[in-house]
Amino acid sequence: MRTLFSVALLALVTLGSEVGSAQSIVTIKPSIFAGAAFPTGDNRNALNTGFTAGAGADLGALLLPIGLRADASYTQFGLKNNGSGSTGNSSDVSGRINAVLGIPSIVVSPYLIGGVGFYHIMTSVLAPVLNGGSLSGSSNKFGWNIGAGIDLPLIAFAGRLEARYHSVSTDGGRYTYLPVTVGIRF
Repeated sequence: MRTLFSVALLALVTLGSEVGSAQSIVTIKPSIFAGAAFPTGDNRNALNTGFTAGAGADLGALLLPIGLRADASYTQFGLKNNGSGSTGNSSDVSGRINAVLGIPSIVVSPYLIGGVGFYHIMTSVLAPVLNGGSLSGSSNKFGWNIGAGIDLPLIAFAGRLEARYHSVSTDGGRYTYLPVTVGIRF
């Protein structure tokens, strides 16, 4: 009986130390990114190519191909000149939570990403017909995104290249764009 108790106690201690070490394989890796944002759909007719910049954090486990990424970004587009002399821009500040599926590879680490987010969309137009006045508006909407990227492991960090399609349902249709970004994951 004593031997059985000793073996059970040793097994629990060993299991406890394995769980403790398993917790240390959970990783949080911050990242920053920036790049060009291409309007798509109806936006393609009204907006010029813009820019995006943001930051995120990847949460993963060492041995699992699926992880999570929380990120936030600012994206801005200039309005196309429609001949009326109006100028302005459309932009959004957004935050997202995404699932990330890593694809096994030796040199680079390709991945698929997709999730949902909250987008604060702002538009400002300066129109000559308003005698130098401007029109502006904003709205808060939920949207989704899907894309793919690659991480290239370097010595202290990883380089990242990513393209992700964003779609937000608005009162007048859809606000869609495709940012192509480069970044660093620490």
